[in-house]
Amino acid sequence: MITVLATFKALPGKEAILAEGCTAIAKEVREKEKGCLMYVPLVSVENPAEIVFLEKYVDQEAMQAHLQSPYFIAATARFPELLEGKPVMKIFKELV
Repeated sequence: MITVLATFKALPGKEAILAEGCTAIAKEVREKEKGCLMYVPLVSVENPAEIVFLEKYVDQEAMQAHLQSPYFIAATARFPELLEGKPVMKIFKELV
């Protein structure tokens, strides 16, 4: 099992567009990726420019399939116009 925390920060004025895009990709992932057990976008209550994805995959192959999906690739192509800096992605494995 692989868990991912991916953090994004929207450029000023792009918060709503980023949030809409995150909602759209979450819907696609949930419908199409059987190896993804959880894909939840969360927006910070204190800072609406900050969005965190909580993701859980059955294995490395499922995570790679996600990263190579056409909708993920299309979403990452929009990062330069929407994000302040690069996303921060942390990958975890369960201890038990």
